[in-house]
Amino acid sequence: MHVAIADDGLTITSADGHERFFHHIWLRDNCRCTQCGEPSIGRRTLRLTQIAADVSAISAEIEAGATLRIRWSDGHESSFSAEWLQAHCYDDAARRRRVFSPALWQDSTRANPPTMTFSSVLHDDGAFLEMLHNVRDSGICFIGDAPPCPGTLEPLARKIGPPQENNFGRVQDLVVDHSKRSIANDVNELKPHTDEPYRASPPGLLLFHCVETDVDGAGSSIFLDGFEIAEILKHEDPEGFMALVNNRQPFRRYFSDDVDLIAQFPIIAIDEFNNITGIRINDRVAAPLSIPPGQVPAYYKGLRRLLELAEDPQRMIQRTLSPGDIVVFDNHRVLHGRTTLTMKGRRWLQWIQVERGDFHSALRITADRLGLERDALPLLRGAYA
Repeated sequence: MHVAIADDGLTITSADGHERFFHHIWLRDNCRCTQCGEPSIGRRTLRLTQIAADVSAISAEIEAGATLRIRWSDGHESSFSAEWLQAHCYDDAARRRRVFSPALWQDSTRANPPTMTFSSVLHDDGAFLEMLHNVRDSGICFIGDAPPCPGTLEPLARKIGPPQENNFGRVQDLVVDHSKRSIANDVNELKPHTDEPYRASPPGLLLFHCVETDVDGAGSSIFLDGFEIAEILKHEDPEGFMALVNNRQPFRRYFSDDVDLIAQFPIIAIDEFNNITGIRINDRVAAPLSIPPGQVPAYYKGLRRLLELAEDPQRMIQRTLSPGDIVVFDNHRVLHGRTTLTMKGRRWLQWIQVERGDFHSALRITADRLGLERDALPLLRGAYA
């Protein structure tokens, strides 16, 4: 390994001839000594304002063990291992390699979606980690054989992270009960959608638990990969796709003297490498669009096609949830809905929301607990654009 000092940084050449460049200010800011702290785990002592803006390396050398040692113009010294520098290199190729890009659903996914048992996920860390990986990689996991009684869902949710409280409560009930007059008794089909796009931070993970259902009735839950249909649109209509990426859709939830939530975000969120990271699809709560006039035709053409794809039965998982069934899914990727219900008795689901950040934290911590390799970097950014 060889190091060369330039005006604005250091170029490190590995034994195989690969070059990596690091700016002086980046290296000084990320010093890992006991005085400066450990930035890779968010435990800093050094403040950026304590570093001279024109700080530079006076000397740099490679020591035995492939360790880079730097003496700075402010008199400080830093050292970095080759492994650490490789893990945190920030050139385009390295950042692209670190991007998490999950596989899209295929017919085989729809025919055999990830499925596990409740007791294993709740009581065995290995199975719990497998469930988290299923949600990370496919956006969804079905869990069977849970007790069909209220209160079952919360212990599972808390293994992932603290349940999110919102206007509907912490543990929410969706009940179709013809003995009562309630809006919940609406049995019409529910088009596939993501929940609560009118929030700046929509629910991350959704967990549904079937407590009770009418075995003589009809109606299925619907799940659909939003990333798959967005990728199809990207190839079919690049202009319409970019119109949904570059323009913000207003969403609103309003009940007089109760709630008035408004958020404006693109329907499709991408990263700097054009990978899809999240979606917000829910035309029932879409407010009037306000975008540059020249963008309107492409926007509506793209949105119409995206919604057509979202209603394609061939791209859906349709499953009638039975008492004791649980489904966990990523609300920033997977659309959910319902076919028309023909209920004679009662249908009762309980559901809980968990933050995406807590989900990713649980994934890493569980892997650490098991002594397994895990991803220390942020995963899918979600529908934040």
